Amino acid sequence: MRDEKSIERLLEIFVTSVCIAEQYSVALKNAYKDAGYRVEMEAFTQSLRREGDVSFSDSLREIRKHTARVARVITFYELDRLPVDALDLPSLSEAIPVLHASIIRAFANANVPFRDAFREKVTSATDSRRFERYFDPGTAPCLDAFRRVQENTACPFAPPARLWGAPTYDATQSVRENLRNCLPILSSFTRVAQREVLDGFVFAFPVQVFGGDVADLSRLLKTFISFLMANDPAGPRTIVRDEVLSPDWHFSFAGEDYFVNVLSPRYGNDHTRYTHGVRDYVFVVLQPDASFHARIPTERSEETRRNIREAFENIYQGYEHQNLEAHRFILPASHADTSVAWYDAEEYAEVIGGYTMPPDVE
Repeated sequence: MRDEKSIERLLEIFVTSVCIAEQYSVALKNAYKDAGYRVEMEAFTQSLRREGDVSFSDSLREIRKHTARVARVITFYELDRLPVDALDLPSLSEAIPVLHASIIRAFANANVPFRDAFREKVTSATDSRRFERYFDPGTAPCLDAFRRVQENTACPFAPPARLWGAPTYDATQSVRENLRNCLPILSSFTRVAQREVLDGFVFAFPVQVFGGDVADLSRLLKTFISFLMANDPAGPRTIVRDEVLSPDWHFSFAGEDYFVNVLSPRYGNDHTRYTHGVRDYVFVVLQPDASFHARIPTERSEETRRNIREAFENIYQGYEHQNLEAHRFILPASHADTSVAWYDAEEYAEVIGGYTMPPDVE
């Protein structure tokens, strides 16, 4: 037996989980394929028709179990509360397709056409605007600005990259105040990226505020790195020059190593950090090591790096490989220039509504 309220609740769960997948940059089509399900809705529902004598109440119990599992994953991502079953906890890419399959199977057991009910639900006037998030880093405005870079760079991994972005920079606040507002989102990104294989977190800093030449970028990056290190949930620390210049130094945040990629409109179109016509922003992109390891097998890492350098050289954007990790964050304007010592730059000082140089007021 089934009732209309239960059917309505199942639709609520399905639609909400689709919105959750969107918010956490879960590619549902790929997730369905990885789970062994058909991607097309019609084929998906047909493949999950009534199976044996499973009752509707049994189906509901199965759905409760899968819904609770999704909820535990979200609790971990948002609140950093490690569940008891953390080691066995799936990613949302794994958990949501299983939840969807159980819901569609319940509809089949109840003899209710899922496709028609779902279409009516998502097109209704009351539901079409219900699932807006106060700020969704997966659809941050800075990602729209960055898309031109993403689509035109010679890096083959950029176009399909799954990115989150910071809130729009508020010029009425200091750089540290802006970064402080990003800390919870960046912490959540770190947890999500390790399980959902996200590829980068984008910050967009206005050129009108910060400038864009190498000296400007150095001051900005020194302030940026210093603030994140001082507010690292894995343990606060400071920039130590000798450590930064060691061969094994990597920038890390919340237990994840990140490569820091700085792009500026001041670089010419023959430079790898060219912004492809975006003139208003300097981009700082944090790329988690977890993404590199997931996308590039260890045995192919050198070959992949060589192929990427050749791709840039083919569009006249060749570059000299910097030996130290820190020297790869900001590249010099010309290959003939020395490595950029951003770690020696003076930080921006904190004042209400802006900043001063040198940083003598905190």
